Amino acid sequence: MKFFRMIISLSLLFLVLFAQGCAVKQSKPRAMTRNYFEYNRGKSFPNRSDVGLTYGNNDFTLHDVGLVDESFYPDNSIIPNAFLSPLFKLKFGDALNAFTEPYYGYRLLHFLKKNPHIGIGLEFIHIKVFALDMEQRIHISGTFNGEKVDGQVRLGDYIEQLNVSHGVNHVGITFNYRLMLSPTPAIPDGRIQPFVSASFGPTAPHLELKIKDDSKLERDAYTYQWSSKNWGTGLGLGVRYKPNPHFGLYMEYKFTYSHLHGMHFDAIPGTRVTMDFFTHQIQWGLSVML
Repeated sequence: MKFFRMIISLSLLFLVLFAQGCAVKQSKPRAMTRNYFEYNRGKSFPNRSDVGLTYGNNDFTLHDVGLVDESFYPDNSIIPNAFLSPLFKLKFGDALNAFTEPYYGYRLLHFLKKNPHIGIGLEFIHIKVFALDMEQRIHISGTFNGEKVDGQVRLGDYIEQLNVSHGVNHVGITFNYRLMLSPTPAIPDGRIQPFVSASFGPTAPHLELKIKDDSKLERDAYTYQWSSKNWGTGLGLGVRYKPNPHFGLYMEYKFTYSHLHGMHFDAIPGTRVTMDFFTHQIQWGLSVML
């Protein structure tokens, strides 16, 4: 009996798929969707950076500091529970606060009418980095307390806290080149779209810094810091899948470079903080096409 039920179910499924196939063949071709809005979550991976600090009679560099990403904070999961849980309880303020925590990004693309392989637009990438291992041994060079330094030190002897955890926040012009595979009358730009992307533009890093000082004066930073010396660039390789004309899914590997040489201590003129690092990222997201 179960066997016959299975045969009947498969037969009905075949008829439905056959009917859909006939409908697609008889349907009129649709206009190509050329405007894409994309939202992603993602995972960046640990990296390293030199950290330059200039303040008072100090001008030194901490070399090759190990940084981690905390991309899933505060959930430790690819599912953003800290955002979804209060949202379902209609606690919109709590949901909004949690929404900004994990790795995420947006992209707006317009594909050209004369050459729909090429898209241009804007992209926002929210990367974050943390120096959490204060026991790590690093190399220091430069001037500390007016004296030359050059040797191996413990990171925690110089810094209490260092992160860019409300985001490095790349904002850039983006270019996208896609292949349009498996086109149908309903989806003339193709159900499968392998693509490459490139972006370049300014960043707004949110520096969070506390350092140790012999005078016990707490010098710190906790601000978004716009500067022409803070900029970033990125390259990507990915694929989109369009199950229907106006909705899609995509996954992308992204490689970014962050040049943060315009950071400073809060309210203390003449200070400078520098970092620069490469980051590997995996993104997965949703596309809405119009």
